[in-house]
Amino acid sequence: VKKVGNVLADEASKAVIAKVSEKVTNLKELPEKVEEIRKQLTIMNSVILQIGTSYLTDIVVKNWIAEVRKLAYHVEDVMDKYSYHAIQLEEEGFLKKYFVKGSHYVVIFSDIAEEVVKLEKQIQQVIKLKEQWLHPSQLNPNQLAESGRPRSHDNFPYLVKDEDLVGIEDHKRLLAGWLYSDEPDRAVITVSGIGGLGKTTLVTNVYEREKVNFAAHAWIVVSQTYNVEALLRKLLRKIGSTELSLDSLNNMDAHDLKEEIKKKIEDSKCLIVLDDVWDKKVYFQMQDAFQNLQATRVIITTRENDVAALATSTRRLNLQPLNGADAFELFCRRAFYNKGHKCPKELEKVVYSIVDRC
Repeated sequence: VKKVGNVLADEASKAVIAKVSEKVTNLKELPEKVEEIRKQLTIMNSVILQIGTSYLTDIVVKNWIAEVRKLAYHVEDVMDKYSYHAIQLEEEGFLKKYFVKGSHYVVIFSDIAEEVVKLEKQIQQVIKLKEQWLHPSQLNPNQLAESGRPRSHDNFPYLVKDEDLVGIEDHKRLLAGWLYSDEPDRAVITVSGIGGLGKTTLVTNVYEREKVNFAAHAWIVVSQTYNVEALLRKLLRKIGSTELSLDSLNNMDAHDLKEEIKKKIEDSKCLIVLDDVWDKKVYFQMQDAFQNLQATRVIITTRENDVAALATSTRRLNLQPLNGADAFELFCRRAFYNKGHKCPKELEKVVYSIVDRC
């Protein structure tokens, strides 16, 4: 950072700076600005790590954290761009030696400086939003719904917009078709694949759009460590109100919970998602609650082949890694915030190398 600052403040480049960058008059201060943004990024990431969103039930806090996370991604993007060009500048011998290329770098760093100015304003806006709408107690980690759990069992996954999804349109149509098949009885659908392929993202978007066509619906996160009675209680709460008191509900065993669920959704068309299932026994332990339900659809996401085999061969969807073109597009959508999420020409080789390794 200091070396770039010295270069941009050099007498030989002052004329170029004045000529090329009228909007950013303090280009020589860019390294200091970047360092300040770097500190802000560290703080933002600490806030995200400490509070997160998966545990929170306060929608205002969740939305604010989502804005902080989005801004942090943007800051990282600008930091990466700055670091990349700083290294290139150093390797090419600085502005004195290559003055023509130096003017090119002044243009690049001018653009980065403008982005930094915008980021500073956005950071201040996020801070003002917190001061205006959030009480300190709302940001207290003690409000976490289930402290220590890697993933909340009560909160619905983040819905990714259609424009942010890449390479899964065929899968979405296939899943939706299975939901409305002519099978009169309960049908199990499994979506499987290694971690990180987007199983939950895919099912989330289908579930969110199709659930309105079912009389009852529920999304239950299972994970590796689970308690069947706790899962059944959550299912009962999610499919509709119950006249049972909280104490009565907590004192019910698995058999009684299943009977109560049957009464609530008897003769109803239901959509139930069991997300992140690692052991097929969990389905066998819960399936009594789903029996004799007409046209009910149970979607299971899993990494395990034996869990995927709970569905018939015609109702299994095994996700594969994206092809090169789709992977590149997805990376650009998540990494670049310019119009159209286009990858800068000077970064294409770097992006392709990252995508290839992934």
